[in-house]
Amino acid sequence: MQPAFDAVTRFIFSINNTSLTLVASFIDSYAPIIYILALILFANTLRMQKKFVKTLVAILIALLITFALKYGIQMPRPCMLDPSYIKVDCPISPDFSFPSGHEAIAAVVLAPFVGTAAFPLFFVLALAIGFLRINLGVHFLNDILAGFVIGFFSYDIIDRLFSKGTLAIRATAQAAKLEFRRQLLHILVGVFLVIALYASAALYPSTGPVYLEFVIFMGLLALLLMIHDRLRGNETALTSLLFNAFERAGARQGYGAFWYGMGALLAFVFIPNVNFLAATLIALGIGDGIATMVGRRGKIPNPLNNSKTVEGTLAFFFSTAILSYFFIGPLAIVLALLTSLVESLPAKFDDNFTIPLVSILLYMLVASAYPFLLL
Repeated sequence: MQPAFDAVTRFIFSINNTSLTLVASFIDSYAPIIYILALILFANTLRMQKKFVKTLVAILIALLITFALKYGIQMPRPCMLDPSYIKVDCPISPDFSFPSGHEAIAAVVLAPFVGTAAFPLFFVLALAIGFLRINLGVHFLNDILAGFVIGFFSYDIIDRLFSKGTLAIRATAQAAKLEFRRQLLHILVGVFLVIALYASAALYPSTGPVYLEFVIFMGLLALLLMIHDRLRGNETALTSLLFNAFERAGARQGYGAFWYGMGALLAFVFIPNVNFLAATLIALGIGDGIATMVGRRGKIPNPLNNSKTVEGTLAFFFSTAILSYFFIGPLAIVLALLTSLVESLPAKFDDNFTIPLVSILLYMLVASAYPFLLL
């Protein structure tokens, strides 16, 4: 959530082309009309899958979140901080950069079309809008990635609220065999992200984490294409191998890995403090994985959620508190308590969203009221 003239932002902005600037200016002015027309054109596709109303409500939620953050954080745009980033006109203050509202709407509308014939159009449009907003000099890379994650999570929240039941997966023999493998990978990815975070921060102290979140974003795009191909019946042998090796029986294929990555991206775009970000990744990747491994062998039902065990919740708390203590000190206890609590709640919402969310809220509270607690 800090202005960062990273190399990706600088490179995209440096592409000077009159036609590109005209298109970017057009998108800047008429993006709402473009998406209204697109929704009208593809309304039947959304209605057939009972997604039309969900999409409209999700757009409203994304807009509310975006504008609340814009005027709450008040981050200047690149063209406000550096006059050399002005290509056409720089928005007049008060107008702020973080997060990108254009990209948030693009991501909301992209989400319901995964697995449909219209997906490639909205996929390209979402990428083009992000690229053009940076090229115009009105957004940093982190603003675009924040808009993307806000948009996708906004749709997912509404989708889950409108849906019956929870995220509970059928307990099958195949699922039991795969679970250890899944959670081991879950933990290893968490460890890798923490190591990569500190390596990137050491190489590029001010912008390193932004580059890592960009890598996560690119991985998510690749995974999204794989999920789309799977749903369309056009998957490759590699896609089949990966999904069959790690996906739970009865789960939507690829979505577990996708939302895990989205949870990590959510933490990256909202937590600029490297130590607190590392602690959040520990809770998301390591604590959650250990909780599932231990919890499946637990005997005492968790009173908050009968599908989970007290042993699993305690394993989450202690592993997160102990490991994150090395990064954020005594705050680790508070972080572990909050994240283990939301992890143990009934699974209407994915803990890949709720764990980073409570971590972000805790970070914002500490950063604004008790900054001396941050190491």
